[in-house]
Amino acid sequence: MKEAEDAERVGSVGTCQAIVHNTIRVGVEDEDRKRTWVTDAEGCENRGSIETARAIYAHALTIFLTKKSIWLKAPQIEKTYGTRESLDALFRKAVTYMPQAEVLWLMGAKEKWLAGDVPSARAILQEAYAAIPYSEEIWLAAFKLEFENHEPERARMLLAKARERGGTERVWMKSATVERESGNTDEERRLLCNGLKRFPLFFKLWLMLGQLEECLGYLERAKEVYESGLKHCSSCVPRWLSLAKLEEKMNGLNKARAVLTMARKKNA
Repeated sequence: MKEAEDAERVGSVGTCQAIVHNTIRVGVEDEDRKRTWVTDAEGCENRGSIETARAIYAHALTIFLTKKSIWLKAPQIEKTYGTRESLDALFRKAVTYMPQAEVLWLMGAKEKWLAGDVPSARAILQEAYAAIPYSEEIWLAAFKLEFENHEPERARMLLAKARERGGTERVWMKSATVERESGNTDEERRLLCNGLKRFPLFFKLWLMLGQLEECLGYLERAKEVYESGLKHCSSCVPRWLSLAKLEEKMNGLNKARAVLTMARKKNA
């Protein structure tokens, strides 16, 4: 490895790579290869021997094609010292061998997005949910891409599909958030109510529904929502605080104190 690093320092990258390729297994037991090679690569990187570290990872990935930990480490060098093209090529290779590793798809899409290439990020995520159709992380990443790039209809479509596929409470919350941002109060209420039928213990849905009614001036409705939520989970502090603030607004400090007193008893 020292000879490989020395070759790199004088600009002989090909020689460096050849040394690594031909000597990397010397004195290393098979069961120790992965750990030893990763340690060697990290040491080279710390010493500034980037091409040597790259060569080590490149060889390791010919042996450990399905080891996610190495596929996660190798891109860090490319991200810091390589080009966008080399990083993209590495991610492409990674998902070819590990198509079920959602984190690799997500990392590849994120790098495209950060580079300002939204269409390519979108294409990667489309490939990802074709490979892992029930990955909620992939669906939510695709939603975030569209929503933050001012494509609300695309975002809605993705969330609708995610709900059809049995989306969790996070999907329903994001769905309601899109409608809140768009000012579609009726659709927001519908999504929150349907979400609560499925996930009555998810406190954020109760809070969002209560806040919606409160913002629209339906204070009695908001109070009913907060109280209904507390029946499902009396230990939820944010619900108690929301109810106390609402009681202060509607009926004054004494009612708010009574709510907070009850909250302390329930959460003692």
